[in-house]
Order: sequence, then structure tokens, then C-alpha cells
Amino acid sequence: MQSVLKTGVSLLLTILPYSACVVAAEPGKTSGSAADNAYAAKLWSYMRDNKLVGAGRQRSFPFEGSRPHGSIQEIIATDATIDGQQGRLLVKHNYAGEGDLTPGTVYAAEAAQDYVALTVMFQREAGYDATNGNWFWAEYNPDGSVLNYQGTDLSGRVPMCLGCHIPLGGNDREVLNGTAR
Repeated sequence: MQSVLKTGVSLLLTILPYSACVVAAEPGKTSGSAADNAYAAKLWSYMRDNKLVGAGRQRSFPFEGSRPHGSIQEIIATDATIDGQQGRLLVKHNYAGEGDLTPGTVYAAEAAQDYVALTVMFQREAGYDATNGNWFWAEYNPDGSVLNYQGTDLSGRVPMCLGCHIPLGGNDREVLNGTAR
């Protein structure tokens, strides 16, 4: 009986966070507009120029993650200046794969074949989205293009991002290593 109960609880804890993430956070908030994608392109350029993405990028030690991000994740938190606005920048490299994918194998790989996406939070100017700490969200394909999910580009005030970070990220919306900061 205990084994069945543990399995059921484990399954619930795996499904529940993911299902909460796909719920839209706030009606009327938009994402994926041309302006959002243009801003996401500026962020990508900044990250590329400052060695946060691409060949020779800065690394941090990966850790085991969960959905909707990869099974292995790597985070760099820093400050950045985009269009004259200085803000906190969180860069999360997401890896997913079959078999022996571990934090150690991801860290040791020169060009990780299991790299699937990059997710970013950048704290914009006051008034951008005050309810949510003025965060701009973006998810990129490995080539730097904005990821499109079910017909929506994931840039700007992304409901899927907010759907997880509102309940898990506390007032600052940050979730690092699976826990709120």
C-alpha cells in the first residue's frame, strides 16, 4: 500500500507543476508581438556579445530540472543593459535527452547535442508589467530564433511562463534550481 501511495504522490508532484504552467496568468497580457520579438532579438544579441550563449559561452554547473524546462538545466544570473535599461538577467539553458543525460555529461560536453532551448527573464523598466516585477520573458531555439509554441511566439509577457512563476516564484517571480529565491 505504501508503494502505491508513494507512486501516486510522485506522479501527482510530476504532473501538477506542469499543468499549472500551461494556465494563462493574466487575461489581456500579450506575448509574441513584433515588438516583443524585436526586443527578444536585442536580448539575444546582448547575450551573444557577452558570451552568455553560443560557442565559448560562460558555463555554470548543470542541475536536474523538470518540465516545462529540460531534464537538465544550467542557469546564469547577471545584470544586463538593453536599450539603456539596466536589469537583472536570468539565462536558463535547457537540455533534454534519452539515456545517460546527467549534469556531469552535460557539463563535460563541448557542444551538447541534447541542448533544446534557452529561456530568459530580463527585468525591464518600471511600468512594463508592474504586476509581475516588470519581467520580459523569452524562449529561444538553439539558433537564437524565438520559439513558437502552438502558434504563439514566446516573447514578452508569456502566459505560460507567468503561469508557473506566479505561484512558484514569490513576489520577484524568480525560480532558481527549482525553488523560489
